[in-house]
Amino acid sequence: MVQKINGVFYLNRAEAIDYLIKAYSLKWCNTRWSSGLIRFSCELSNGSLKNIRLPAYKTKGNKTVRVRKDELDLYFLS
Repeated sequence: MVQKINGVFYLNRAEAIDYLIKAYSLKWCNTRWSSGLIRFSCELSNGSLKNIRLPAYKTKGNKTVRVRKDELDLYFLS
């Protein structure tokens, strides 16, 4: 479940993939660990491939690793 802490949305890896595919019309997207970061690999609707590495966060009282929604948006909107 998406967590909102101090006005910031945190998504787990599955939620982040679903969000990116729907919000940015991606053909596919997957994640994996890469040097302590979460690496997102995806294909845009125009056929170009993108890779982004973002820091992983653990929210208080939870072991699930999450990414910040605003960091995803910053990359895909630029």
